Amino acid sequence: MKVEPRPWIAAASTGDALESGTGFPIESERNLSRRYVVPAKNHQRPIMRSLKMAGCLVLILGVAGLLMAAKPGLPQTKKDTEICGACHEDEAKAFLKTSHMALGDASCTSCHFGSEQHLKDGGGSNIFASRETDDATVKIKACLKCHASSAGAFMAGPHGRAALDCSTCHTMHTSGAKEHLLKADANATCTACHQEVAAKFAMNERHRLHEGVLTCASCHDPHGASPREKLGGFKQEACLKCHADKGGPFLYEHGASRVEGCTICHEVHGSPNRHMLAYQSVGDLCFSCHVFAPQWHSKFGDKTTNCVNCHTTIHGSNASPIFIK
Repeated sequence: MKVEPRPWIAAASTGDALESGTGFPIESERNLSRRYVVPAKNHQRPIMRSLKMAGCLVLILGVAGLLMAAKPGLPQTKKDTEICGACHEDEAKAFLKTSHMALGDASCTSCHFGSEQHLKDGGGSNIFASRETDDATVKIKACLKCHASSAGAFMAGPHGRAALDCSTCHTMHTSGAKEHLLKADANATCTACHQEVAAKFAMNERHRLHEGVLTCASCHDPHGASPREKLGGFKQEACLKCHADKGGPFLYEHGASRVEGCTICHEVHGSPNRHMLAYQSVGDLCFSCHVFAPQWHSKFGDKTTNCVNCHTTIHGSNASPIFIK
């Protein structure tokens, strides 16, 4: 097959500057080849690109290694603990294992005021050390500098009013195996003072405290203004967290559960009676409030009557105002 030469190529070879009929200049073959030359492949570029990628990868892995080696949440400098540890070696070593190390360089001086004078004098009692003889209010304020959000109402509660401070239950320098820096297990910490309550958990009808189902703090806030604030009146949320079906809302509510709270009928820690009731006889329990019963109840005695045989929905009802159903 014979290929005819293109007219503009032939004209360009003679050096004539021809123009096409369209008005565009016709370029020579030399110019065309110069404009559309495909550069030769540079075999060094892929190698350089691979080296750059390898370098970036090494840099990323190095930074990641440094971040993994660092302990998150703990300061990398221990200025206070090094200075104080020169004399208080045991306390400083134990302190490094607690969550209080998150205080950083000022770990010791955040709580122990007067450290500068203490160092100048070479020791002595001129520093706040949270001793047993120190005022409880001063010791509590030192802790509330950081823990005000969770224990700000401590002074208004029974523990604060009884002149107990944080060191009564918590240890600040050692953690051990106890959570929240407690000196003992949560239940053992409470029962050390509340022994009369601890005895109720040995009864046959009780909450499963010893089995680990719940703790004292599941119902009581030891740092709150009042440990019973959620257990009476309209505030029995502590009970309803587990017994949600008894809380309604009901169209007809039992006033006892809404005014006095669950504890008006139940001994919440433990009881020898069924359902942890405050009375062995259900009749005794109901007649303790409902003294004036209807006339046709006159034959019912407090010893032989079980009111919930008829008033079955005693916690509240959506159908009957007297809780018949």
